[in-house]
Amino acid sequence: MKWLALICGFFSLLVCSCSNSVGVSAEKKPLVDVSTDTLAGMLRVQTLKSVTVLGTLDSKAKVNERPEMRARFDYDFSIGRHEVTCGEFNSVMENVSGLVLDCDNDSFPATSLTFYDAVLFANERSKSEGFDTAYTYASAVFDSEKHCTTLDGFAYRPEVNAYRLPTEAEWILVASSEWNAEHSWTAENSDYKLHRVCGKMDSTVQFCDMMGNAMEWVNDWLGIFRDTTVTNFVGAPDGGALGQRVVKGGSYRNPVTSINLYSRGDVYMVTSSTRADYVGFRLAFGAIPAAVWMGNNGKAASSRIVPLASSATLRSVVGANQVRLAFRND
Repeated sequence: MKWLALICGFFSLLVCSCSNSVGVSAEKKPLVDVSTDTLAGMLRVQTLKSVTVLGTLDSKAKVNERPEMRARFDYDFSIGRHEVTCGEFNSVMENVSGLVLDCDNDSFPATSLTFYDAVLFANERSKSEGFDTAYTYASAVFDSEKHCTTLDGFAYRPEVNAYRLPTEAEWILVASSEWNAEHSWTAENSDYKLHRVCGKMDSTVQFCDMMGNAMEWVNDWLGIFRDTTVTNFVGAPDGGALGQRVVKGGSYRNPVTSINLYSRGDVYMVTSSTRADYVGFRLAFGAIPAAVWMGNNGKAASSRIVPLASSATLRSVVGANQVRLAFRND
């Protein structure tokens, strides 16, 4: 009987231990309150001062995906229930830049577009609804297919209440609440093609296609993480020497085992002018007060330097690739 009591006690401790470990995991899940928004197609996210985790401690992950960094939210925001559809994109951009995406179905995610194409769409929706624009620029450059490849003097203004792309931190906060392979179009079930938005979900799912279907542009430049907590994090202040951007969520081409919350890129180097037939975007809306950037020096800052002209523009003015600027204080 004594041995039986000891064995029963051991299994009781084991069950309690397993139960507690599940409870701890549940506590780590960011707490948010999601409600219907007055903005068409958007849901309102009350962050309740949540903290979400960016990056990973996995030693096999890419250098720019390590270590874990915590992002705290001091504000609420809105975000699209699903990715911007091809029909929505074309109805706006045909009259703006002449760009019309070739899609098999208007309900499919809008893909094969640059980061700047998404930016221009966000600006146009802001203007159409009477808001200021979150993005400013001096001039735009388009290729022969009418995709925007460069915005000279490009700047993101987080203090403006407008449509924009979600930050990586916002995207992860929302995605972590809907991260379910059973509700996702991946390599296992997609037949390697896009599907209509929300086509894999039922009415109980709030956010569609965070995992799979189309990979998504987010707002951030690709920078580094630090083992720290940053409030109102908006990414790196610039893209560094290569000008790299962040994409999230995997696509219909990726197996479930290769899609995770911390991944930040693709098989190729992602810049503002690159595009792929499996990369789209969803919109966010709202100002980010006291936004904080994390530079490659590992220091957080509440401001950054925004160049108003590209190197190509300077060359067209001065006629040389290398110049020295002299300043005179009168």
